[in-house]
Amino acid sequence: MPQRPSNREMKALYHLGEANELGPDDFKDIGEKVFAGMLRKKWIEEAGPGKYRTTEKGRVIHDEEVWFAGRSKR
Repeated sequence: MPQRPSNREMKALYHLGEANELGPDDFKDIGEKVFAGMLRKKWIEEAGPGKYRTTEKGRVIHDEEVWFAGRSKR
């Protein structure tokens, strides 16, 4: 079973995607340590210098967490 993401990881996973490439500079409350942890867990991959995108594993984790939290994806 995958480890449950923190609120900051969930926020980053929500905004990241295959097309969206963001980094710690794009968020005011998410820093390098959060991105380093997600990179270590293989939820994201490097897309360029200081930019990341989600992996398939990261997208599945985000979708499962949204479902378990009972939030609707409208």
